[in-house]
Amino acid sequence: MHKVIAGATGLIGKQLVNHWLKQSNRVSVIGRQKEKIVNTFGNRVNALEWQELTPGIFEDVDLVVNLAGASIGEKLWSSARKEVILKSRLDATQHLVSLLVPLGAAAPALFNASAIGVYGLQAEATEGLPTPFDEKTPIDWNAAPDFLSEVAREWEKATLPAVTSGIRVVNLRFGVVLAKDEGALPQIARPFYFGMGGPIGSGCQPMSWVALTDVIGAIDFLSEKPEISGPVNVVAPQAVTQKAFAKALGRALHRPSFFPMPGFLFKLILGQMADELLLRGQNVYPRRLLDVGFHFSYPDLASALASVYQK
Repeated sequence: MHKVIAGATGLIGKQLVNHWLKQSNRVSVIGRQKEKIVNTFGNRVNALEWQELTPGIFEDVDLVVNLAGASIGEKLWSSARKEVILKSRLDATQHLVSLLVPLGAAAPALFNASAIGVYGLQAEATEGLPTPFDEKTPIDWNAAPDFLSEVAREWEKATLPAVTSGIRVVNLRFGVVLAKDEGALPQIARPFYFGMGGPIGSGCQPMSWVALTDVIGAIDFLSEKPEISGPVNVVAPQAVTQKAFAKALGRALHRPSFFPMPGFLFKLILGQMADELLLRGQNVYPRRLLDVGFHFSYPDLASALASVYQK
């Protein structure tokens, strides 16, 4: 089997490539610089730069996974940075789609990254969690109430030419992916190591998360389900409040978790970025994955965090 991936040097991409290689797949990696690809994976993959791609490259491919895009949380959201975040995703998706469309129904499936931000930010519930979003939740594709919903909606819309050409497209709507050394978790966990961990802001904001192991498992599972296309929520079935997340993280790290972190401080430092990434959120349910029989290895937060921090 020949699989192609763009955005392979990120958190999910590196894990996915190594997983495919263990399965004895042939793997091609698309990036801006071959040198970076080779430095990451050695000669175990076929390194390709964007400018050398042609439709013919994809003729013997069974799956294309596109994870390419600038990091959401790496830098402050200036107007220029927000443009980079959006443009990097649209450019990569549009480029791949333009190469697959000429192949029509003979093209490989395209699994394109998206995010649960597509649903928009959700108001906190007075108790527990607000009503969950799922893949049937209506979305206004002509407007966006916040930056992250704009990014995800435009990202998914960029795949529509492939859909209308008869290509199977799966929009992978990721929640917060839990991994020890990369992604959001190390940033969230840092204060806990100094005994200063605790809920951020009100602590009532919903948080939809997923273990990295289950992300890889879901992509594998969906690749064997040709009848599934369109949006798929890649989140664990048990979302939590931010307060509950802090408590579970404290237990996993054997550190206190009662030190509150005032939301206004994050707003002063991070502005809009704090509001959308830390102080608000979404309760999202993986209805389609569960309906077709996907089994989560880590459906609850305690077991997921234990797996991340196991000695």
